[in-house]
Amino acid sequence: MLQVKDKRIVTTRKVHMCFGCEEEIEKGVNAVYVNAKEDEQRNNFHLHEECNKIIAKDKWFSGSGLYRGCIKDAMKTSEKLMSINILPDELPFPMQFNNKVEA
Repeated sequence: MLQVKDKRIVTTRKVHMCFGCEEEIEKGVNAVYVNAKEDEQRNNFHLHEECNKIIAKDKWFSGSGLYRGCIKDAMKTSEKLMSINILPDELPFPMQFNNKVEA
C-alpha cells in the first residue's frame, strides 16, 4: 500500500508525467510533488493540482486505491456507468415518487 509521507507545491523545471491521470505536466507550471513509501521503498512522483484535489476529496484513493493511473481508471469507470441508460421501469426496485394530492 502506498503511504504518502509529504506533499508540496512545486514549479516544474521539466516535463513530468502525472501519477494520477498519466497525462503530461508541462514545464514551468505548478504541480504537487509527492514523497511516498511503498513496501519499504521510496516513491516520488508529481500530480496535477486538479488530480491532487480529486485524490484528496475521494476517500477511495486513501486506501489501496492510489496507484499509477488511478484517476484515469476511475474516469473510465465513471464514463461507463454514466453511459448505461436504465429506464425507471427496468429497475429491480422501481422508484415511486410521492405525489401529494391536496384536497
